[in-house]
Amino acid sequence: MFHSRKFPRVSKEYRVSYSLVDQEQFDRNPVRSLAVNISGGGICFTSKEPLAKGCMVALDIDADDLHSSILALAKVKWCKTSGESYEVGAEFWWIGWRDNEAQTTVADFISTSTAAKRFDHP
Repeated sequence: MFHSRKFPRVSKEYRVSYSLVDQEQFDRNPVRSLAVNISGGGICFTSKEPLAKGCMVALDIDADDLHSSILALAKVKWCKTSGESYEVGAEFWWIGWRDNEAQTTVADFISTSTAAKRFDHP
């Protein structure tokens, strides 16, 4: 069965830092990680520890091809084992820091990236 995603995804490594929200670990230094893919609606990133479905994470997403890092609040939708680490799928609840353009920037970047792929492959 073919499953169509609401938002197209870009598979690329992005540097991600995350902190659990409403837990003691929030005040600790953020955990460094890599994004597996990103879309206008969410992100898949790696974690050294399992994250519970439904927990909230504060994300700082950084990449060389973005003008500035993107801050986001996301809700963990799933977490699965991937070798010795975990892949975490999280849905964006809020993106940006006093910047209403952040989600548009992500969506435009993904749209441009996926359009380029369509033209690169016959």
